[in-house]
Amino acid sequence: MAITIGILEAGAVGAEFSAHLTSFTDSFQRFLCPGGVGPTLRPYRCYRGEFPQAGGACDAWLITGSAASVYDGDDWIAQLEAFTRAAADARPVVGVCFGHQLVAQAFGGTVAKAPAWGIGVHRHDITAQPHGRPDWMQPPLASLALLASHQDQVTTPPPGAEVLGGSSFCPIGVMTVGPNVLSIQNHPEMTREFAGELYHKRRDRMGSASVDTALDSLQEPTDEAIAATWILGFLGR
Repeated sequence: MAITIGILEAGAVGAEFSAHLTSFTDSFQRFLCPGGVGPTLRPYRCYRGEFPQAGGACDAWLITGSAASVYDGDDWIAQLEAFTRAAADARPVVGVCFGHQLVAQAFGGTVAKAPAWGIGVHRHDITAQPHGRPDWMQPPLASLALLASHQDQVTTPPPGAEVLGGSSFCPIGVMTVGPNVLSIQNHPEMTREFAGELYHKRRDRMGSASVDTALDSLQEPTDEAIAATWILGFLGR
């Protein structure tokens, strides 16, 4: 049976990237529904104060990335945290990048800015398997390579969270919080074309040398297809 995933958009896509996508829901549509086949995605522009009426309004939830920081103190961020906690009582929730950080903060973890940007292809070693859960982490991987674009990262996981993977740069890269919440720091939905343009346009902010290294890394293989299988397995169980 097809499910409906509520996409909790945490930001808008800059106009300069409109050739690639017009919203974060667009990127997840392409990622989760290749060829138009897959779950129904229902967007909610949380960054504009548009929230679902209740945690049961969709079968599952996904929190997107954002240019914002979870510690900015905006009202919509606090509202999204509260919604995430309530929704997770009854529905599966996945957070990606900003969504990963929001999950951590919402459940009692901490988020801070790293000394450098994490950009390009980043590989997170999978160091644990989730306990007491359906077996959604199939096929198994020793590491998960995905595109990255972040400086903020989770520095302390929430109480009771299971850290499933990470790297020396980002030790808390994949985690679960209770039975219904999965979060991933890197971007399984991001395309190489979009990433390359993003890094180019933010060269001054990210650092020229770091951007050059990140652009070179775009030739490396990545695991988006398996990440999609994991996420759909988690959300659709």
